[in-house]
Amino acid sequence: MNNTSGIFPSLTDILGQPISREQALSLIPNDYTTQDRLKQLSPTSYEKLLSFLQGTSGLLITYDNFFKKIFDPLLHPNRIQDFLSCILQKEIKTLQILPLEGVKLSDTGTFVMMDIVIETTDGEIIDVEMQKIGYHFPGQRSDCYASDFIMRQYNRIKAQKGKSFTYQDLKPIYIIILMEQSSSEFKSTFPAYIHREIRSYDSGADVRHLSKNIYISLDVFKSVVHNITNKLDAWLTFLSSDKPEDIINLVSAYPAFIDLYHDIAEFRKDPKELIYMYSEALSILDRNTAFYMIDEKQKEIEDLQALVAEQTTSLAEKENSLTKKENALAEKETTIAALQAEIARLKKNQP
Repeated sequence: MNNTSGIFPSLTDILGQPISREQALSLIPNDYTTQDRLKQLSPTSYEKLLSFLQGTSGLLITYDNFFKKIFDPLLHPNRIQDFLSCILQKEIKTLQILPLEGVKLSDTGTFVMMDIVIETTDGEIIDVEMQKIGYHFPGQRSDCYASDFIMRQYNRIKAQKGKSFTYQDLKPIYIIILMEQSSSEFKSTFPAYIHREIRSYDSGADVRHLSKNIYISLDVFKSVVHNITNKLDAWLTFLSSDKPEDIINLVSAYPAFIDLYHDIAEFRKDPKELIYMYSEALSILDRNTAFYMIDEKQKEIEDLQALVAEQTTSLAEKENSLTKKENALAEKETTIAALQAEIARLKKNQP
């Protein structure tokens, strides 16, 4: 619901009464485990956490443990439904959140911040994933996940229906990928930030497929959208920014979001749990950053090796061409010398 009252909230209204840095530090338990986890945070992460405890900035809830707490379908069934309805542009009614174990394929060094799989009342499966950095080969990767979901659905429904099973019984699979930093395939389409897969045939044949991919570039969204004009803008702002000005603008435009921020603000009351959840999420990402950087460096090495090989081949071709030219020139010089010798002989024999 849009704000029509003309009354705009303050950050205190949204996140609670602010406190000083000293007060925030005094709330943090002094036990070994909590302090050890706190020391493991980078200076930037430490300051962000402290700023949130002070009530002077928000908290990004795109990490798995935060997201699932704020979007708990048992406590807040309408939140995930509204979010998905805005993205898919149709009404979504969620039935349950499916366990990830045994559902998703395994990624070594995955760079996923949040991952949740939803089954709707219509039997559709929606996989929502937040990536810190967009993966290489995004289409191939998403197709592998979709194929896994489709085969599991196929086996389950065929076992239930037996001989009465038809392929029409299978329901769509949606793979929704939100990227904090999008990969080059999507950055190249700037200023577009939502990429919905559309399949068609050159003949116009109406052939339907089960899997549908949607990619959302949050980095592009933040650089393009400066005014919240619709509910989807509101949701993407909520998921992509912890800046006070964005939070105030969002709640001013859509007051219903204040309840979500009030739930986020509850984390301020239990710094120990907050530090544990925050450090756990970041440690996973930090660990996987190493895998990601190794892959990136390996790719750089392979690209450089390919370039060196290409340049070596080109140089060899040029050297071969130069050798041929030198040989041709030598032959011409030999011919010239022979001709000059013949001319000299003829002149000598001239009466």
